[in-house]
Amino acid sequence: MRAVRQHAYGEPLVVEEVDAPVAGDGETVVAIAYGAVNPLDVWISAGAVAVAGPLPRTPGCEGVGTTADGRRVAFRGAGLGLVRDGAWAEQVAVPDVALAVVPDGCSDAQAAALGIPGVTALDCLDLAEVGSGSTVLILGASGGVSTIALQLAKARGARVIAQTTSPNRVGQVSRFADEVVVCAADGVEDEVRALAPDGVDAILDPLAGDFSAPCVRLLAPNGALVLYGASAGPAFSFQPQEMYRKNARVIGYSGLPVAPADTAHAMESLFAMVAAGTLDPVIADELPLDEANDAVARIRENRAGGKLLLRP
Repeated sequence: MRAVRQHAYGEPLVVEEVDAPVAGDGETVVAIAYGAVNPLDVWISAGAVAVAGPLPRTPGCEGVGTTADGRRVAFRGAGLGLVRDGAWAEQVAVPDVALAVVPDGCSDAQAAALGIPGVTALDCLDLAEVGSGSTVLILGASGGVSTIALQLAKARGARVIAQTTSPNRVGQVSRFADEVVVCAADGVEDEVRALAPDGVDAILDPLAGDFSAPCVRLLAPNGALVLYGASAGPAFSFQPQEMYRKNARVIGYSGLPVAPADTAHAMESLFAMVAAGTLDPVIADELPLDEANDAVARIRENRAGGKLLLRP
């Protein structure tokens, strides 16, 4: 079968003929319809994830496909693309505990767009306790996680303020947000304060860097900032009194420690929302396996514009 392979970190990916996978105990072979492309895959390919296993390896931490008995399933995590071969291939062996059933009314492409970004958005909103009446600021609002978080927060009855640095993406973001601010880190506090003078109850932050200090200042009393990325820079710094005087919280989130069964359950809840018409993943492009390097470059250079999917 054909599969994308990584032989060394930092080098281009190649597509090769490899042996088809054989299911071990507690595993199922899935014929891939789509392998999703995520920032996590980009970090792994660059050698920036310390727990990654030996090379060569097939990338792809999540995907969607069909089992031999005809079930449509999605999967993410469980070491796929990290310490074992992943989803950027025609077939992959997946631990049964990681399999989530895809229902009628949710397409393969929609399901493939929801694994890592959808579960991350759901978990971050839960950590921040976003609910009806909350005001939430979502940074980097055109990103994969943020686009889903906007919709989930609105479905919970929250007021949603979206931030983007790109005027070209206001149209995409405004589909789901109540208000949109277009600004860099040095303008975010003033722009958001003009809309929410008393601050915001929750912030979802994939940026860090220079956004950290103004965003901590924007938190209302008992507010929470959930940090799940650092695309604006590796530092996260603020004056501690800006947090403790308000009983505010800064919480870190990563999906890597989440149990595969919990992830599968969360994915199925997201698929049900798609089937019900209350969640609409934004898919930017479907690419063949041979264009895996282009997909990685588009994410690394922040020009994906939505979810990128690879099809065998």
